[in-house]
Amino acid sequence: GAEVDGALDEAVRALEAAAKLVPAARGPDAPQLQLAEIARERKDAARETAALQAVVAADFDNVEAARRLATLLREAKVTDPARLRPIYERITAIDPFDAQAHEALGRMALTRGDAETAIREFRAVIALGPVDGAAAHTDLAESYLKGGRRAEARKQTLAALEIAPSYERAQDLLLSLSESR
Repeated sequence: GAEVDGALDEAVRALEAAAKLVPAARGPDAPQLQLAEIARERKDAARETAALQAVVAADFDNVEAARRLATLLREAKVTDPARLRPIYERITAIDPFDAQAHEALGRMALTRGDAETAIREFRAVIALGPVDGAAAHTDLAESYLKGGRRAEARKQTLAALEIAPSYERAQDLLLSLSESR
């Protein structure tokens, strides 16, 4: 009720003051982490995002905060690599087995034309046993193609089609590899 909301508002004010005094506070009791939790309960994504950005800036090892921030930005349809890349790089630095973060980094690398980084990231995704193997092999194939490595691109495309023979993206890629010889 209103009493709980009033107490929560007071707690938010106290936590915001604490966060200003100790911006680098880390750990489970960090004011920004508590502010993020309250914002999440209140379904205030903008405020939760801001609090989590502060947490990630101060607490390098907090992979859960980084993952939650990545999820919020994805839900908010944020596509700016300048905002996303450091978060996904942080996640993979803390947890090298996070296939989703490697995939996001691979996509950003492909978009900016960095074939070598894309290849490295998509190879990591495949090594981690992706949920969608056909897509992962096709991502790697596209990276190889962008890097001018047609034989590897063809091999990965065929691996994708072995998993899912009707996978359109891989079929189209195989067709373009065959035509542009």
